[in-house]
Amino acid sequence: MRKVFGTQWLLIGLAVPLLILLGVTTTWAQESRTLNVGDLYFSTQDGFSDHNIVYPFSWSFARTIYSGPGDHELDMLQFHGITVGLKRQWTDPSGVTHPVQIAMANRQKFSDIEKVVVPVTGAFKRVYRNPYPQKILDGKDRTDVLGKADPVDANLPSDVMIYQHSKCWPDYGMGIDIERWDYAFANPDYDDFMIMEYVFTNTSNEVKHDVYFAFRAETSTHSYYEDADLWGNYYGVTYWKWAQGDPTGDSLRIWYSWDANDRGESAKDTKGRPDPIWGNFREPQYFSFFVIHADKSPSDESDDPHQPVKAGWSQRDLSPDLYISTHEAVYDFLSKPWDPQNPTSYSMICDDNYNETADGMYRVLRPNIDVRDFDMLTEQEKTALFSFGPYELNPGDDVRIVLGFAGGHIPLRWAIDVGRAYKNGYGSQLDVVPLPYDIYNPFTGELMLSKGVTLDATNPSDKDKKDAIIDLGKEYVFRNASKAIHVWNGGNVKKGSGQFSIPLAPATPSLIGTSENDQIRLQWGNEAEEDTRAGQIVSYRIYRAYKRPPSITSPTDTTFLLLAEVPASQHEYVDKQVVRGDDYYYYVTAVSASGAESSPFLNRTGTSAVPTDEALTATRAPDPNWQKDVVVVPNPYHTAGAEKYPGRRLAFLNLPAYANIKIYTMTGDLVQEIYHDSHTGVDDWERQDTFSTMQIVSGIYIYVVEELDGPRGNPTGKKAIGKFVVVK
Repeated sequence: MRKVFGTQWLLIGLAVPLLILLGVTTTWAQESRTLNVGDLYFSTQDGFSDHNIVYPFSWSFARTIYSGPGDHELDMLQFHGITVGLKRQWTDPSGVTHPVQIAMANRQKFSDIEKVVVPVTGAFKRVYRNPYPQKILDGKDRTDVLGKADPVDANLPSDVMIYQHSKCWPDYGMGIDIERWDYAFANPDYDDFMIMEYVFTNTSNEVKHDVYFAFRAETSTHSYYEDADLWGNYYGVTYWKWAQGDPTGDSLRIWYSWDANDRGESAKDTKGRPDPIWGNFREPQYFSFFVIHADKSPSDESDDPHQPVKAGWSQRDLSPDLYISTHEAVYDFLSKPWDPQNPTSYSMICDDNYNETADGMYRVLRPNIDVRDFDMLTEQEKTALFSFGPYELNPGDDVRIVLGFAGGHIPLRWAIDVGRAYKNGYGSQLDVVPLPYDIYNPFTGELMLSKGVTLDATNPSDKDKKDAIIDLGKEYVFRNASKAIHVWNGGNVKKGSGQFSIPLAPATPSLIGTSENDQIRLQWGNEAEEDTRAGQIVSYRIYRAYKRPPSITSPTDTTFLLLAEVPASQHEYVDKQVVRGDDYYYYVTAVSASGAESSPFLNRTGTSAVPTDEALTATRAPDPNWQKDVVVVPNPYHTAGAEKYPGRRLAFLNLPAYANIKIYTMTGDLVQEIYHDSHTGVDDWERQDTFSTMQIVSGIYIYVVEELDGPRGNPTGKKAIGKFVVVK
């Protein structure tokens, strides 16, 4: 069951009154950019109109290679929205006067950026710290078109940055500009998070009173609602205590979510979304949206521990305070306590001392709840909210708020091997495979699971052991969020300028891949050695994955593995550990003296819309005895079988290096001619059509292979003649 009743569908009816009030029609910004250097893959559109995050991108990409585009993409962000509210007497486009004014930039409401949140022309851009690497595969330029056209700034604080600038209600006097700088890093030690620096500026001649800035994020830990769904929590109610030295306070202001077990699937354990056949955990990661910094005031840029003033979540249509249709109600939602009439059977509304109260500004999970016991149909689509304010902005004043997204997950090998060692309750699961190694807690050193163990979902103790492995993701996500905060606080970055005090990853080298006879040749550029900010390059690493038919090892077939590491002086590697006909995918990274490794994504092969277009495949060498060895396979050729198994073609094997292949009917009519120029021993008749593009019919066909002395050269006088059968 895919998501067919999500937030956007519910809001079609709920948002109509507000859109009518504004007198607008919905339009969408079309231009988009991605932060694509790390494992957290972020995309956004001009005007802040749409956002998406795939995490872990390395896992999602591997699934795409194996299963095809769009299969099981780990979509961690359904939407991210921005709301600005202030007290001001104004008249909307329909002639109604309001005491407050609201501007919202998200895909649910106020999405008409032509009137409400208007992008500044030409401001939206993505900048790279190093030139985007070229990718040439079998002579074809596969370099990302947008990437190679984007500007480069060697002094950029991060490895890639996106900048946006929009104006709120520019024709109706709101006078608030929104600017955002998004930062991401290629260094694998810092690529599980991204940082978003917001600056809100009063560009009018009026004083803006009681201004609130709110941010919503519907995070996720799954790609489907089938079998599993998410819980969430706001952690950080007492952050201001911690900031003032009280160790009992929370150290993070963070909303996080994870994949819980669905009580509706009583016969199975769905936490981590185990594959019903292979058993591997497909979605064991945690994901988070968190606060890094909030100015105390326009004149005091120090971090305010009392912000956000309101935080927590609302839930689908069960929380109408998120789906109201007037400026006044939206402003009340940003500035006033949570509505105590909202469902709170598993949640608690509290103050910043963690005391439950009806007029509290924070919503959290109730202590000691059973996170395994929830109903998928009512717990979907919790939407995190951080509301900051109130601020007083004089003309020219600005306020900076810095947020982040971070993920955390157990190693992919654990997700595969623990999942396969766990009998999860699905009747279609294959035989349980004992764990092939010991697993130790990476934070405490404690032995968690022993080599050779198997687990069973019907055993509560085994379920607890399995959950303890998956729940390491919570510690990972907290540590990654904390790391992002330290990165921001340790730098001097403002508005896209300055430096972060972390080791930068080397530039990603350009890559040339060539399919050759019984081998694949990889060559790469020296961009990493020219990247002076990343330090000395000591080696290059070559990674490889390849697609094989499904088998008991299916989950491992989606993994890129380190194939070789070579000295920095070497810029070529020939892979001879290949099988003819198999599709291989590669990427090459540079490693610095500090141990930082370049991005594994920018020169990775198989990233196009059709991944197999970028596959490299070892070919068959020309046959010196081709006149007696040339053969057509399969023979007979069944077109029905080819339709059932895509990619199965009618092929000529054991050819000379260069030839013309002519195909005739039994009556001598020329059907088609193939120009064999590849210097290999194989060629395909891909389309099986005539010169007039008509499909061939069943029958016996004659082929004549005539050797040439070069590509499209002259005949040498040598020929081979044979027959094959086509069955339709």
